[in-house]
Amino acid sequence: MKQPIVKRPGVLLFWLLAMGFACAVAGPLSAAPTPSAETELLRQKLATRLADTTRLRLLNALCFALHTEQPARALPYGEAAVALARTLPAEQDERLLPSLLTLASCYANLSNGPVALTLLSEAQAVARRLDDFDALTRAYTAQGSVYHERGDSATAWRHYQRALRLLSLSRARVLPRTRMRLLGNVGSLFYYRQQYPQAMHFDSLALALARREGDSTAQSNYLSSLATYQMQVGRLPRVKRLLTQALAISRRQNAVRNQANQLIMFAMYYIQTGETERAEGAALEALRLARQSDYLERVLDAYSILAAEAAEHRKYQQAYEWNQRYVELNDTLNNRQTMQTLATAQVGYETQERARRLRQLTEQRDEQLWHSRLLGGVVAVLALGLAVSAYLYRNLRRNRSALAANNRALEKASAELRSVAVFKDKLYAIVAHDLRGPVTAFAGVTGLIDTYIAKNDQAGLARLPALVRQAADSLNHLLDNVLNWAVSQTGELECRPAPLLVSELFAECQALYQTTAAASWQHITMAAPEGLRLMADRNMARTILRNLVGNALKFMPTGGHVHLEAALDPDDLQMVLLSCTDTGPGMSAATVAALTSGPALPEPTPTPHATGLGLGLSLSRAFVHRHGGTLVIQSRPGAGTNVTVSLPAAK
Repeated sequence: MKQPIVKRPGVLLFWLLAMGFACAVAGPLSAAPTPSAETELLRQKLATRLADTTRLRLLNALCFALHTEQPARALPYGEAAVALARTLPAEQDERLLPSLLTLASCYANLSNGPVALTLLSEAQAVARRLDDFDALTRAYTAQGSVYHERGDSATAWRHYQRALRLLSLSRARVLPRTRMRLLGNVGSLFYYRQQYPQAMHFDSLALALARREGDSTAQSNYLSSLATYQMQVGRLPRVKRLLTQALAISRRQNAVRNQANQLIMFAMYYIQTGETERAEGAALEALRLARQSDYLERVLDAYSILAAEAAEHRKYQQAYEWNQRYVELNDTLNNRQTMQTLATAQVGYETQERARRLRQLTEQRDEQLWHSRLLGGVVAVLALGLAVSAYLYRNLRRNRSALAANNRALEKASAELRSVAVFKDKLYAIVAHDLRGPVTAFAGVTGLIDTYIAKNDQAGLARLPALVRQAADSLNHLLDNVLNWAVSQTGELECRPAPLLVSELFAECQALYQTTAAASWQHITMAAPEGLRLMADRNMARTILRNLVGNALKFMPTGGHVHLEAALDPDDLQMVLLSCTDTGPGMSAATVAALTSGPALPEPTPTPHATGLGLGLSLSRAFVHRHGGTLVIQSRPGAGTNVTVSLPAAK
């Protein structure tokens, strides 16, 4: 187990400034957030029938409005915009260029550097074709920021130098916002290298330009950047004044990520001035905002500060808990980066394979065209009769049709490959995430076996089979879900409704999980009216109930209670309501919304008691929808969870 990460304030300050905070403050593609009313209006417009160019403009606007504060929500709009822009004629490259830059910004804000760099390289090629100095400068600046975030300052500086050369060649062709972004990023790079005079020079230029252009969000960013320098050199009174101004602007702009950055800086300032309670309050507020905006780097910073402060005041239990959260989140980020690297390698291989097939088809097309020209020359020279000419003409038409069919087949295969790659990556992530729990349980059992054997604890050894059985049941349940999901996605899983007695389904589910529940001192009760029947597929209904009860037991602490209940829907007597209520830790409104209205395969979610809730609930939701029913989740943190599904009643 890792030891608690307790960094001293000075060391932690420089670490935050150099590796995370400076890049976020002067990030490559920051912008003021668009009000939710405006984004909702854009979504409503997208729901109507629109021309391709209008739809592309709305998709870009939605992606840009969300990419800073909610990059995960912005990503589908950006992907759709790029896909639509690629279908437009080549002479409309000026519509593809902003789509590539905005989508790259989303991936950069989600710390997915490989995909962001790929998109930025394509944007550079398009910008050169269009002779667009502003877009080319933005692309170089964004690439430098990605490499800076990785800690590769040498490569980052090379990209910034190229952008600065473009700026010196034609300042008038580069927009003020792009110049501000470049100057701020260069300043943050000099901070990272501890070249403070140069950093102050570029940040001062960026701040002056932001004030001249009236860009409040940029002013907030560069005020924060100047505050980092003042704190580093020990000018604390100036630090508080600069951070106060920056935080006030961020709150007016509702820039949640900027607020998280500035509150982290406030926490460090209060540590320097010995105001412990204020430091802890600022770190907790930064943690809340970072979680709200899915800003995982700042969540790590907040955990580190809180652990260090708790250890400094000899609150070792609290410091250990904060450090455990730090370690778990850091491991999750490292695992996600590994998965992203593997996915990038796979996508690269598939791209090369598609390019090879495309070259092969192109060569075949060139060969066919050469034969067609040769035939045409022979016809012209020999002046064959009308019958021969007609025959050759029919051959030419047949060859062109075959070529068009090959091109259509290639486009269809490429689209299917991209869809399969995205789906497979997400499925791998969920399976790997859900496998961690049972595998960890097996590892823990081996440790207990060694301990009990060493102590000759026969009572402890007698309890181990229940633990092994519980872990095996969990693993078997996960594998069943994976198999059912795979079969359902191929369309081979048929839905065969038949009358089913609800009380029998409840009793079967209770018997299945009784041993698992008893091992953790948990209880399962049920209540169903006598004779109440469903018209549903037996296997699907069993799977739905198993997943609901299994999730409830997995996330519920020792001594918890799960209750199954069934009744006719009072609003629709043709439907039966099946509910599963537990006394577990509950979920936040954001988590409930993501599980009920998010994608078919949501991201795996960690909790203090277990991890998972991805594939099983998604499979249950898919099976309920196959029956024409609904799945509703009601939950609050600390108040348990109620999941209600509606299925057709048997006549």
